[in-house]
Amino acid sequence: MDLNNTFSAAGFNEKMHQGLDRSYYTDLYSKFSEFHQNEYNIFFHLLTTPLGLLGLMSLIRVITNSSTIGMAMASFYVLTLVAVEQLPLSVFFGTTALVFVIMMSSRALKLNMISSFVCIALGYGLQDLAHIITGEKTYDSTYALSGELDVSSLSTWATFFLDHCYYLLPLCVDLVIPETFIRIDPPAGMQNLYTHAYALIPLFMWTLGSYCLDSKNGFCFFPGVHYSGRVVQCQLCTDDKESRKKDLKTVRDWAIAHCPSKQTSSHWWFSDLQGSVRQAFENCAKSSIISKMMREQFSERHYCVDIVEGMNEIYVSGPAREEECFNSDQIFYSKHVDGPLGFVPFVSTYRCIVGMDKNLAISTHFPMKPLSQNATEGEVIGFDFNREIHYITKDPSKEAESDEFRVVLKLHYCMYPRVLRPLGWMMHGASVLYNKTFRALFLKTIKPHSYYEHFLSWNVIFTTSLFNYLETFVGERNMVYFILAASVSYITGNNMMFLYMTSFIHYFRYISTYYYRSETDYGSFKRDVLLFKTIALTQLGLVYLFPEFMATYVYKCDFMPFTFDAVSVLMIASGYVISILATHALGLDRTYFGSELGFCSYERTNQFPYGFIPHPMIVSQVWALLGIAKAPHVNHLLPYVIPTHIALYMTHMLQEQFDIYQKPKISDEKKLL
Repeated sequence: MDLNNTFSAAGFNEKMHQGLDRSYYTDLYSKFSEFHQNEYNIFFHLLTTPLGLLGLMSLIRVITNSSTIGMAMASFYVLTLVAVEQLPLSVFFGTTALVFVIMMSSRALKLNMISSFVCIALGYGLQDLAHIITGEKTYDSTYALSGELDVSSLSTWATFFLDHCYYLLPLCVDLVIPETFIRIDPPAGMQNLYTHAYALIPLFMWTLGSYCLDSKNGFCFFPGVHYSGRVVQCQLCTDDKESRKKDLKTVRDWAIAHCPSKQTSSHWWFSDLQGSVRQAFENCAKSSIISKMMREQFSERHYCVDIVEGMNEIYVSGPAREEECFNSDQIFYSKHVDGPLGFVPFVSTYRCIVGMDKNLAISTHFPMKPLSQNATEGEVIGFDFNREIHYITKDPSKEAESDEFRVVLKLHYCMYPRVLRPLGWMMHGASVLYNKTFRALFLKTIKPHSYYEHFLSWNVIFTTSLFNYLETFVGERNMVYFILAASVSYITGNNMMFLYMTSFIHYFRYISTYYYRSETDYGSFKRDVLLFKTIALTQLGLVYLFPEFMATYVYKCDFMPFTFDAVSVLMIASGYVISILATHALGLDRTYFGSELGFCSYERTNQFPYGFIPHPMIVSQVWALLGIAKAPHVNHLLPYVIPTHIALYMTHMLQEQFDIYQKPKISDEKKLL
């Protein structure tokens, strides 16, 4: 085949600058299929191509010591395929599924470097062997003279070779799709995703990094995936040589000798310590027990763990001083997040509270875990400085049993992926800078006198409360996801994208959390499913009540006028009333898997609608959704949305009916005991 009659480098570049127009993929597939007519050759390509890519992804995993980079590259690859307008949706989804299988296989098999190279070599070699056996020429013979590398025109050869590699997977998928199969082209607006990739890729990575924060949440790539709690605990006072009991006593005695205030909290930086006290503090910070605790959350293979000495301190709790108007000590007794840097993806700064005395009066609470703990002697409670909501309470009835002062160490660690060291170093420095700046503000407002100091105190408390409400009811990582969904909608010029990206999240979260269960971050689970369910139903409600407005100004499409249907209204009302009654009968926690996840005891109820309607929670909501679907103007505007809602609801109902979940391993059961 004449190379000049097949493609030209100039023509290729022109196509690329035009955004991979409609004819490009069609022409490529037409020529590629000429060399892949034999069904056995096609079958071997479907085996050898994924095999070679499995080797490539495994090699990347070995080199980077992480699955995250490979997953990000695979996601980027799938995103770029959206730009190929002539690529049928069936091929796109088939390719996406195959990429997912390859990534999961790479993670499960954990091939070493030699095995990875063997897979790459076999993938390439067996493809050529398949052509020899079936008697079909190879496609690369069209741009490599006599099947050899053309060194006289290396740039042209490289262009076509890379093009061949890039499209190989979708081309192989396309070969097995019957001609009679419905081949729907992607919406025209999807082309803009490729055009604006320079903005979308960083935004996508930001979103990914807001969920993938540690080894236990390494594959939590969007809000519909099970999310594990991130509060960790250990005990430094043990019976072996690793015990830090003497070191803790040394530090506490030093703090008491410096006469801490009984009216306010007291603080001393690690840099203020000298001699044996400094060494004792350092021994605690470098304890192998704390290191092991951290490594259970952040694996040695994937993450660096650095001590953040610039934030480490000795802290003595002060009273709440609720009778005083606006003082910074009140922050500790109100729900708050310590730092504002939770928007930085992939990296975490952890604060560890280390108890040093007999403290029974003051408890630290983590409502998202949920967990309440007294930091008594040797107890360590670690949490994300920038993301975890917490607060303390004081029980006056236990003060007599406790030591006079509650003295704790505040140890800090910065965790970041090994492949993202610069980002980790930036987080390290930014956390120290923020902590020192905020401490200066805190000390200035601990006992305010002037109007200006009172204003600063009010501002500290107000911003702390505002941030707490945002994290409690929305979640910072969910806000990043909403920004991504809104950006995709804006770039594609199709506001339906926001609806699709936010309407079904809660179902996936139900299914994944019910299945995995282990170490669930229960507070964020309830928050997220309620948030996304509210957004989904709000969008359906707006379409139901205001179809003309939503079609004209939001979705910019044809519409049918609102038609009142008494049966539809009755179905919706009765469905959601029964759903509310079912929630009341179980209680909110048991409604959202509290019993299954181990956060509350199992209780059987016969209160209506239980005992009268099977699976009343799901059945009632499916009934209400059918009521919405009965309205013709909703079906006209959103023909596939409600069937998808119902299909996902029914999937989860079957999961509950047959109790499909991951059984705990024997080692996990021993931990619980």
